[in-house]
Amino acid sequence: MTRSRDASRMKKGGRERKERKSFTLARESIALLSELCAARDSSGRRSVSAVLDDLLRSLNKERKRRAVEQAVTRYYNGLSEHAQVEDQEWGEFSWAEFLDGTA
Repeated sequence: MTRSRDASRMKKGGRERKERKSFTLARESIALLSELCAARDSSGRRSVSAVLDDLLRSLNKERKRRAVEQAVTRYYNGLSEHAQVEDQEWGEFSWAEFLDGTA
């Protein structure tokens, strides 16, 4: 079996599949990854690959969050004036009910 297939095979414990890749990065980027690696795990057991994977996951999560925010903004900006007024009234009603429930 090839090395890449071994790397992408499901491991015990339900870990997700990973794929081996090789990248050429600027020295500055390598230094930053090494710094982040050292800062995240003082025992030195955390790999640079794991740190890079975490960074990419965080970036993707942030991109998805922004996409949802933009979709919500587009939705509310696209409402008619009547719908905006009605939505505001429902919000005010909900807020008043919330405040009554916390007293």
